[in-house]
Amino acid sequence: MWMKDVFGTDKPVIGLVHMHAMPTDPKYDPATGVQGVLDAARKDLHALQDGGIDGVLFCNEFSIPYTDDVQTVTIATMARVIGELKPEIKAPLGVCVASNAEMGFDLAAAVEADFIREILHGAAAGVYGISNVQPGRAERHRSALGLMGCKTMTAVIPEGTRQLAERPLKEVVKTLAFNLNPDTMLVYSTNPGSAIDIEQVKTIKETTDTPVMAANGVTIETIREILSVTDGAIVATGIKVDGKFYNPVDPERVKRLMQEARAARGRA
Repeated sequence: MWMKDVFGTDKPVIGLVHMHAMPTDPKYDPATGVQGVLDAARKDLHALQDGGIDGVLFCNEFSIPYTDDVQTVTIATMARVIGELKPEIKAPLGVCVASNAEMGFDLAAAVEADFIREILHGAAAGVYGISNVQPGRAERHRSALGLMGCKTMTAVIPEGTRQLAERPLKEVVKTLAFNLNPDTMLVYSTNPGSAIDIEQVKTIKETTDTPVMAANGVTIETIREILSVTDGAIVATGIKVDGKFYNPVDPERVKRLMQEARAARGRA
């Protein structure tokens, strides 16, 4: 498992820094400006690290509703914020640009990220319409940027979508592993914040040797069960104040979650 080399532990728990809306985003606050985005990211970063998180993942989460037509100012703002925080980032660093893998790799190159979370394959339909990711183009862009050493995490089936081809899960896993060989496969629930399907995780792990991580629905109450069947987890809303999406990270919740995670790893 490559994860121990990067995160210093088996079954790592990665905390999301949900970056606030940026210029051109519908929820952007011009009164607080980009400095407000930076201040909020700094607060969440330290809450995660002080709580003992194994890795941090910066994503433009509050750019919601997302678009694949990501504006240059979004990447510029993310790079500025992460760049200013770089001396304070003590955990392994990951990035994600929602709905645009190639720009995600651009950002990863700019901030020297250790890993990236992006949707790297497949055609799917959901609330954002039809998405058609071209893995060959994204992988060539990654290669051109010199990022073949940057670890990749990608969804088997993206959150809240259905495959257009409706292929059996094992077929999707096999072809994903063969064509892209991602470093991690991510399992999402069908709705934001809801629990993942444990049986789906088991099916994927029966099909591939690639590490499998839970990508959402992770809470203090579910982390032990999740780590009993997965190779790690990404956590976001479950460690925020009152467990609400738009709230800041709660350092006490992070500490409690990591206590549960360490207990689960001790039993593995």
